Amino acid sequence: MKNSAALYNVHLGMKFTIAIPSVQIPRVGPTRIEVWNPKIRIPFLSLLIEPRALWKWLFMWSFCLYLLFCMFCFFQWEQPRLNHETYIRFGADSPTYWEAINYRQEHADHGSTLVSFTGNLLGPVLIGLTFKTGFNVALFNIFLFFIAVEIGCSIPGVDRYWLLFLLAISAETAPALVTLNKEILVLLSTILLAKYIYSRKRSKLLLGLILFISIFARWEQIALILLFLFLQRKGSIFARRPRFAIAVVIAVLSVLYTLIARIPGSGIRAFTQYAEGANTIAKLNHIQASFGFPLVVVPKIIMDLFGELLRPLTLAREYSYSTLNIGDIHSGVIIPLFSIGLIILLVIAYRRGLLDVRRPIAFLIVIYMITTAVTPFVQPRYNYFVYVLLCVELAMRRQSDTVKEAVVERDRIFQPTI
Repeated sequence: MKNSAALYNVHLGMKFTIAIPSVQIPRVGPTRIEVWNPKIRIPFLSLLIEPRALWKWLFMWSFCLYLLFCMFCFFQWEQPRLNHETYIRFGADSPTYWEAINYRQEHADHGSTLVSFTGNLLGPVLIGLTFKTGFNVALFNIFLFFIAVEIGCSIPGVDRYWLLFLLAISAETAPALVTLNKEILVLLSTILLAKYIYSRKRSKLLLGLILFISIFARWEQIALILLFLFLQRKGSIFARRPRFAIAVVIAVLSVLYTLIARIPGSGIRAFTQYAEGANTIAKLNHIQASFGFPLVVVPKIIMDLFGELLRPLTLAREYSYSTLNIGDIHSGVIIPLFSIGLIILLVIAYRRGLLDVRRPIAFLIVIYMITTAVTPFVQPRYNYFVYVLLCVELAMRRQSDTVKEAVVERDRIFQPTI
């Protein structure tokens, strides 16, 4: 019993120490609330606020002055003509379109259709009926112009400033911006077509949009696009041998033109009956009406390219009348300047190797000039389609030989699908 008590006392005298691990309470830092600012991209606003080089700002201000010049031309010549104060012709067919609009507004029976084999007034007449006044039409044209430029800049490699510059130096662009015309629709549809050709994944929706807009410009443009797609389709011998395709197109057009020209009552036959003793174009049409289109295709293309420049005396007379405000500014000034600009761009593109028919754009240009040459009259402004394609080609940045080789290879294997 004594031993148990002694042992109990020993246990009471012992001290037990238990180590408790230290726990560090996390320190609460400063509270930070992040505010999310949604980014909203307003079209064209980046052109005004993004930093850029001085020469780019100077170019933008110069282009603003160009737009002011176009509006000056509108108030100087187009608006007075719309008010029946003068008869100066600044736009190509603008008087014809406004007359068709006035006729449809004044007569319940519209008479002729807007789309026929010999002409297409659909686009300009609908624009005029929608916007009522020449000033509203000019604003709409400028809007379409910038839309077309934005689409062109979405093509990989296209430089915005070069594209704007090349389009602005064309004499046909100024009347296209401020008068009722088809050229602004041609500009939009052509750049859309260039985007379609350069796209890796070709959209059928985009192709449908191109054909839809072409309806409002020229129905011949729809036929040309379909012909181009047919000749460049996958697995086609024409895609592999573009020169053979061009020869086939010339042969087919030669036969078709001759057959149509011999139909009694056709407009072509009425036009070619004056070949004897008439001017050069009528004589070429006389040869063309006898299966001779392969013989006259090159001279007629040259006439379409040079236009009034081949008649210097007539040009000088028309220019002197225009300076006296009693003549045709479009024929005397705009067409010759447009021909000069087109020829310069063709020479530059040729020297850079961009007119090789193995390239789809070059092939399209050649086919277009051939089909335009088959018409029995000379219309240099129809080559505005060619001019816009050249602008896209020359505005494309090709920084090295590797890039050039890649572009050529891509063009070589291009085979559109419908």
